[in-house]
Amino acid sequence: FVAVANGIPGLWIRQFDDGSARPLTGTEGASYPFWAPDGTAIGFFADGKLKRVDTAGGGLQILADVPGARGGTWNQDGVIVFAPQQAGLMRIAATGGKPVALTHLASGQGSHRWPQFLPDGRRFLFLSQLGQLDTHGVYLGSLEGGEPARLLSGETAAVYTPPGYLLHVRQGALIAHQFDIERGV
Repeated sequence: FVAVANGIPGLWIRQFDDGSARPLTGTEGASYPFWAPDGTAIGFFADGKLKRVDTAGGGLQILADVPGARGGTWNQDGVIVFAPQQAGLMRIAATGGKPVALTHLASGQGSHRWPQFLPDGRRFLFLSQLGQLDTHGVYLGSLEGGEPARLLSGETAAVYTPPGYLLHVRQGALIAHQFDIERGV
């Protein structure tokens, strides 16, 4: 989690079986953390960069320049999808490398944000926000490319939860939509 100590945000970690939390060194300025699937590392954004840190401490690595990030997600194959501000989503190896565009903003779209991998690790949800109202909503994208499909209209991101629901907030209420994960509808 992100906590502020001495006026500076940073990542802290707490084991469920231990009541005490400890800061992760080198994570000053951290925002929008996301876990590696095996729990051994955390991706986050700080100082205009995408970074990762080992949860055991140490092992800080800068992966890419990312101005004004808006979330990331990490799959079991070592792929990170992240959201630079006012842009489409990008992908990068969890070990670093050159980021590659994954989604492109359609006419009227202002930003793709808050990606979340589905359990297959190939498809992901994201929010299209800003721009024209008729493009706002939750979309389904794929690492294989292709045009993302709009699943829900609205202004908030959705999360997938088994056995087959998309959860999101609309007008202050938590809404659950049935979602066929195999068919993506």
